[in-house]
Amino acid sequence: MTKIFTDRDWDELWEENLQNGNIFYKSTEFETISQGYYPDISNEYISLIKLRNDLIIHRCEFELTDDLVLQRNINDEYQFGLSFFLSGKVKIHRHGITDETEEIVGRYYSECNYDVKETEWWQAGEKFSRIYIGFKPQQFFQGFGEELLKQIPVEMRRGIVSDRPQPYYHQNKTTRKMRQALYDILHLNTCTTTDLKKHDNF
Repeated sequence: MTKIFTDRDWDELWEENLQNGNIFYKSTEFETISQGYYPDISNEYISLIKLRNDLIIHRCEFELTDDLVLQRNINDEYQFGLSFFLSGKVKIHRHGITDETEEIVGRYYSECNYDVKETEWWQAGEKFSRIYIGFKPQQFFQGFGEELLKQIPVEMRRGIVSDRPQPYYHQNKTTRKMRQALYDILHLNTCTTTDLKKHDNF
């Protein structure tokens, strides 16, 4: 049986299960963790770590008991991000930006989610694991010299000077260096927030 949820439906479901004790939730200045289950829908683990220059690492793991369609209106606070699947896949339609496309392991997805309507199709029985790296260009690229800025995609450069960036979506193959970085992130995710903030790569 396919379940269909909007953003509001999912937020209400999360709040209900938090109150019922099915969800464990902890939040500090630099880290947020949510872990538990939604009866007859899924179990999940979510962590969000905030680093300097408004960089975040968002890790999500879950498994569904029924197929899920999620209808979202996205106005992402971080606006720009890179998404990597470690297991599982999802079919996504970003209305007005892309046709239906699959996000799978072995590829990365660069996106700006500013005022975007999106439909996601998730299949039951798969274990999903994804890392999302989000950032605000105006803060993150502070201190970058002109030569370094020329090496980043033009959409991100536009985000440095605009408070209303143009939504976009690109995908490409994950490189060896990216895979190494993901491995390092997974390792760092087991460390304390203090360890993360001291790490030279961030």
